Amino acid sequence: MKRFFALFVLTFFLCPLFIFSQESSRDEGGFEFGINFGVYVPSKHSANYYNGTIGNLNNTQWVMSNRVFYDSIFNRLDAIDTIFIDTDGWPTNMRYKIAMMPGIYGQYSFNSTYALYFNFNYMKLTTQDALIFTIPKPFTSFPDHTLCPIRGVEERVYFDIGLKRNFPVSDRFGYFVIGGLNVNNTTVIKSSFFVEEKEYSIINNYLNGVYIGPNSQTFNMKQGGIGWGLYFSAGASFMFGDVGFEPGFNAHFISTQLDGYNKYRPGAGFYLRFMLNNLLFNGE
Repeated sequence: MKRFFALFVLTFFLCPLFIFSQESSRDEGGFEFGINFGVYVPSKHSANYYNGTIGNLNNTQWVMSNRVFYDSIFNRLDAIDTIFIDTDGWPTNMRYKIAMMPGIYGQYSFNSTYALYFNFNYMKLTTQDALIFTIPKPFTSFPDHTLCPIRGVEERVYFDIGLKRNFPVSDRFGYFVIGGLNVNNTTVIKSSFFVEEKEYSIINNYLNGVYIGPNSQTFNMKQGGIGWGLYFSAGASFMFGDVGFEPGFNAHFISTQLDGYNKYRPGAGFYLRFMLNNLLFNGE
């Protein structure tokens, strides 16, 4: 994988040098910018970061092992004996919900065919499933099983930079493809489960993951970090007077820095981009 990325980066930076050295392809270019609005669905792989299993950095074990939290959950579930989450009690196929993806973009057109392209996009991602609590009940040898929601929330910022290839059809219409690199930053906002509408955070801010009492020192350590990967996009360009817009599709093959879930995985979405140069500056 590292060799593949090295080859891609080398090709990405060397190809434009060859393309723009050809006099026959040169014509007037310039800088353009605009805004994006879209929807996006990342890989479900990292959604399991929020499922509370014992192997995860944030898990239900330290909450259930704390007597104050345990007694609160015990009472809310009207239990008469030890409650627990059994082997099949954690969800293993969590998925992110479709997220809104606003952003800004810019490009420097070397000519009518090629441009250096970049954009910033923001998403707030949520994922939700359910834990299964096993609860012993009186007068029966079979315990009850209660579903309790478990939820994760994270923020992501994507920075994409690439080479844009235009395929003009007329002065008002054309197609394009973009290929390049992605740098992303992920920040965990919330990881918790709910029992009878009361929220119990499972974000572990304690030293070595051990809670030893109400006076335990917490560390507000950021969970997440910088990841990177590849970016591809394709779409169409339309111009109507001073207003231009581009509907398109984008895809990523990236890693995120979520502990234990940082393998390269795909994600995809759709967007509508508005080109603002002509509208704001009359084409100057």
